[in-house]
Amino acid sequence: MKDVIVWELRQRRKAIFWWTFASVIMTAVILALFPSIRDQAAEMNKVINTLPPELRGLKTGGANNIDVGDPLQFLNSQLFYATLPLIWMILAITRGAGLLGREEQTHTLELLLARPISRARLLIAKIIAFCLEFTTVTMLTFTTILLLCPIFELNVGASRLFSATAYTTLFCFSFGLIALTLHAASRLTKRAATAFAVTLAFGGYLLASLSSLTDWLEVPVKFMPYHYFTPLDALSGKTPRGLVVYLVCVFLISGFLAIVGFRKRDIE
Repeated sequence: MKDVIVWELRQRRKAIFWWTFASVIMTAVILALFPSIRDQAAEMNKVINTLPPELRGLKTGGANNIDVGDPLQFLNSQLFYATLPLIWMILAITRGAGLLGREEQTHTLELLLARPISRARLLIAKIIAFCLEFTTVTMLTFTTILLLCPIFELNVGASRLFSATAYTTLFCFSFGLIALTLHAASRLTKRAATAFAVTLAFGGYLLASLSSLTDWLEVPVKFMPYHYFTPLDALSGKTPRGLVVYLVCVFLISGFLAIVGFRKRDIE
């Protein structure tokens, strides 16, 4: 297993660098905007809060009123609710779908399975490598947030910043795990793995953000993970219970289905 993990990380070292670079630069640029935005917060709040709720929801997750001069609401609306999740979900889904898909396309999966390693151990090794890669990107971004927040007068406790980053990391990673599970479970589900994960992630984002637009969205949006993604709770020191339940269910069910399915399905 160790050899597989090391090999995966070596193959991805350039990608890890560039994903980390993009995430860190985007984060730094957004944080650097806070002082100028705070100085104009009164005027900006008047404009933003007159927008239709569905438009405000695209950045805030349905908050009734927004104060961009407040550090918590700024971090929630400008960084944790949309910007970082959109970047990290793309990474998670493409990587999750490619863990096995790349090997099958290049016909190297059979060579890996020819080694003295079971399918379950091979899949677990790839998931561990995926976790390490994803955590490297997100934790270096967290380090950037932790270092820059005091500089730009975003006075939020380190523990709350870590909680918001950790919840966002796990939330985004869950879509990559779903894509991997569908790819591993059967030859039928693997064809829809990426499309399903993208629809669940980005479709859920749109539905959750626009759910205040009409009453008929209130029921379907409850089946979308983004409905339970509330980084403002984490930044405020609260536990987002709905998100925790979702994450526990996804990690347990997906992990089980991925291993059981991959042990039985044919390799193309």
